[in-house]
Amino acid sequence: MKASAQERESIQNYFAWQMPDDPVIHLEKVAVERVGSTLHDIWDVHCTDSRWWAISGPLNYYSQEDFKSRDVALTFHVGLTVRIASREEVPIAEEATALLPKAWRLWEQSIDSLDGGREAEDFQAVGVRLRESMITYAREVADDDLVPAGETAPKAADVVGWTGLLVAYLAASASSTDKQLRSYLNKLARETWDYVNQLTHAKNAKSYDAQIAVAAVSHFLATVTAARLRWMVGDNARCEDCGSYRMAVGTCMRCGWVDEKYVAPAPREVSDEELATRLAEPCTPSSDISTFMSPDDYR
Repeated sequence: MKASAQERESIQNYFAWQMPDDPVIHLEKVAVERVGSTLHDIWDVHCTDSRWWAISGPLNYYSQEDFKSRDVALTFHVGLTVRIASREEVPIAEEATALLPKAWRLWEQSIDSLDGGREAEDFQAVGVRLRESMITYAREVADDDLVPAGETAPKAADVVGWTGLLVAYLAASASSTDKQLRSYLNKLARETWDYVNQLTHAKNAKSYDAQIAVAAVSHFLATVTAARLRWMVGDNARCEDCGSYRMAVGTCMRCGWVDEKYVAPAPREVSDEELATRLAEPCTPSSDISTFMSPDDYR
């Protein structure tokens, strides 16, 4: 299959990072398959002493000694990424939760309360936990620098007030996108806060009322987090030559522009103790996978 020079270089750089002592001598894109909304590129990569399947979305590699067919490798890859993603109870990446750690922790506790709920009082208690989560959010984002000169800061528990100041700072331009974001987040804060407060007093609260509240607060916190990440990234995620968003490891996949300021993340080191702990647990070696089955076999 046809592959751009930038795509080939990206795979080569990935293997040079992962296996510096076993250089790539040949690579070929052999397939592209869509699973859900994600496109996965599959590469056949020959190194000096080994041969691999490299699969994108996110990029990972699998030994061809262990995975005899690319179909099986892709099936394993998709299952692995789904399982990794499902470990996160909050609907955003782990590193993003660090922006509002206490608020998310209280949100998770509300789920525990919901799971054990049976009566209206239990579902009201879920509302109380969610209310605490939103108040904690307000305290986590509160900053005197957000308050315009000459104005009085909102009270510590003023969720709507602090959200208004925060979004005015994060989306400060006159662009239609920023204007719409300010309007949306301000309305979202008010409606979510009102719904949660109503739940805390609802004597006829049902399980679904609490579930809706949990989902609403989750959406609110995730949207605020996304707005903060959007502000932090700015225009850095775009190619400075062609404006494309297809940036990977500091290289534009569209035109080949290289960001000289890009610093690759350090590879995660696994200690001998951690490796021993993993191997001590029940597991199935990947070399047991030798099937050639594909989805076509189930038609």
